[in-house]
Amino acid sequence: MQMHTHLPARRMALRGLGALAVALCGAAFPAHAGPYPDKPIRLVVPFPPGGGTDVVGRLLAAGLSKELGKTVVVENVAGATGTIGSAQVARAAADGYTLVLGISATHAIAPAIFPKLPYDPLRDFVPISRLFYGGNVLIAGPGFTGRDLPALIAAAKRPGADLTYGSWGNGSGGHLAGESLNVLGGIHLRHVPYKGVSPMLTDVMGGTLPVAMSDLAGTLPLIRSGKVRALAVTGSERSPALPDVPTFTEAGVAFGVDSWFALFAPARTPAEIVDKLERATVAVMRDPAIKAQADALGMRYSPQPRSAFAAQMRSDVPAWAALVKSSGAAQE
Repeated sequence: MQMHTHLPARRMALRGLGALAVALCGAAFPAHAGPYPDKPIRLVVPFPPGGGTDVVGRLLAAGLSKELGKTVVVENVAGATGTIGSAQVARAAADGYTLVLGISATHAIAPAIFPKLPYDPLRDFVPISRLFYGGNVLIAGPGFTGRDLPALIAAAKRPGADLTYGSWGNGSGGHLAGESLNVLGGIHLRHVPYKGVSPMLTDVMGGTLPVAMSDLAGTLPLIRSGKVRALAVTGSERSPALPDVPTFTEAGVAFGVDSWFALFAPARTPAEIVDKLERATVAVMRDPAIKAQADALGMRYSPQPRSAFAAQMRSDVPAWAALVKSSGAAQE
């Protein structure tokens, strides 16, 4: 009889051990709601609407929505030259449902510009694919009547000259290109940082800002309509959208650095999810319509798989740091 009195207690103990084992297994192997993706994906564009990064983000989101069978929603999280939105994604859950469209400024230049950058581009993100190279363009409005880059340099060298140039923020690709122009051209154009491309373009068209280093894709409509003039483009090659506009190097200033657009996920995103995102991105970039749209926006089609692009990033970060140091851009 005494043995029977201990049997329920033993069963309860075994049940308790079984429950603990299930709990431990659940902690080691988290259950997934279903095959990825099973809900909409958020693509953070870390700049305001209307600029080149936003345009690229919306092209990519549309293509990925089709390839993955789930809506990819673009969310503009602007501020601090793209670092606020990028930091938000670095802290997001590593589940493939929050991605960021990064550019050279946010994922290669920023560490050299911002000493308290709240993320490490190499440690806190996993690259999925490089997409395009996108250039910047030096533009002028009615505040500067010169027709080309040599005319701007000559004007800046006149005694008492006090010319300003705008960019879409401290640490942006436009800022770095402008400071490199100062160093390589032997001039001093004062930098005026704006909170985005749109307000800067408004001041150029209005004549209060003589020249600006602007995002090419977002500025093309104004160049084509004659509201602003293109003086030179950055990059190692002329833009397919502006074949008659010389590069900086062709215009006498040896600045041929290219900037890129790329897709990133938070670090520690499961490998199978990253693989699926890379395959979908490759499929999107194979669409001839994407290349045609890139050409029309002045960008160079340059998809690169994540393994090769990760290697490029490891070399780009110190290379941009050296350029930032030589230009003096980090001093502002």
